[in-house]
Amino acid sequence: MTAMRALLVLALLAGCTQPRSKTCTDICSRESDCITATKSEIPFDEKEWVSACEVLRSDEQNLAKVEQHRECVMKNASCPAVLECP
Repeated sequence: MTAMRALLVLALLAGCTQPRSKTCTDICSRESDCITATKSEIPFDEKEWVSACEVLRSDEQNLAKVEQHRECVMKNASCPAVLECP
């Protein structure tokens, strides 16, 4: 599990819900498409991941990590590369 995914899981466990940003919905939509396309066994619930992403974005210490992850997800054309983004 990559560090970003681990952070997303931790944020999800916090149980917080936040308004949805385009950044988080774009990241999670792309990851969802790639998980489906590659038939990955990564457990994924897009709504939960978007919520976790929002929690991370609201924390100044994690905002840069979310932005780095977004850049990686959005620049990679291949789904295996997207799923390897930190």
